[in-house]
Amino acid sequence: MIDFRYHLVSLMAVLVALTMGVVLGAGPLQGKISDTLSGQVTALSKQQAELREANEDLVKQANNSNEYIGVLARKVTPGTMTGKKVAVVRMPGVTDEAVNGINGQLKIAGAAVTNSVTLKDSWFNEDSQSYRDNLASTLASKLGDKVDAKVSSQQVLATALGTGLTSTDKEMQSLVINLSAGDTPLVSASAVTDPAQLIVVVTPVSNEKEGQAPVLKPDLEFVKGINLALPKGTAVVGSAKNEGDYLAQIRAEKLEMTTVDAIGSVMSNVSTPFALLADEAGNNQAYGTEHYATQLIPPIPQASPEGQ
Repeated sequence: MIDFRYHLVSLMAVLVALTMGVVLGAGPLQGKISDTLSGQVTALSKQQAELREANEDLVKQANNSNEYIGVLARKVTPGTMTGKKVAVVRMPGVTDEAVNGINGQLKIAGAAVTNSVTLKDSWFNEDSQSYRDNLASTLASKLGDKVDAKVSSQQVLATALGTGLTSTDKEMQSLVINLSAGDTPLVSASAVTDPAQLIVVVTPVSNEKEGQAPVLKPDLEFVKGINLALPKGTAVVGSAKNEGDYLAQIRAEKLEMTTVDAIGSVMSNVSTPFALLADEAGNNQAYGTEHYATQLIPPIPQASPEGQ
């Protein structure tokens, strides 16, 4: 058993230490401690001001770069797509701002957006899998030799969509209506009256959060089907900033299709019309600055006489 005197001595030692700390802190060490803390605060304030100034400079540089790209685009883009008809396919999770930026640049290039399609969540969610399988079986018979028995339901449906948007055949065009009809419509789209020559697929930024599964898991069979319907003249725009982004997955799998990253940026919008034309000419690359990009910008074509 520990002696009472041991507790008493320990308590007295603590009290003495506290007293010395108070005395020293309020006396001889007060000035040194105060000076040290003041110096640290001054240094941190200076560092914060320098970082703020550096950040403002970076923002200014980025804005100037975007303005430069925009001005240059207005000089080289007009007339490069005169007479071209484009269908824009928007996947779930894509913002209006991103689509409007692409549409605006296509218009500047002289192209006409003849069809706009928005994929519904039912195109990818598990609850609609049985419906998609049954519909794919029906549409596969209409597509004939465009698809075979080995491809997935997802690819069949995407091929039907791409074919319907670009075909001059009325029966093929009706495939888009098949996809937008019924109790479980897969797309929001109007009837095709003016078939497109080119297709832009706009994909979202990954919605995955650490430790959480994504709300939707679009698979690569979709873009494979679109590309099967139009192997020349299809471009996929999105984000490849994160490995989980849809566009990054396309590039990682080395699928033979044209991609443009940094969705929503001025550079991405400006590159999209040129990327479409490059793909139409048989040159598919990964354009941009993010994961697996192969070229910074697409080749810039000459404007047609009508656009000059």
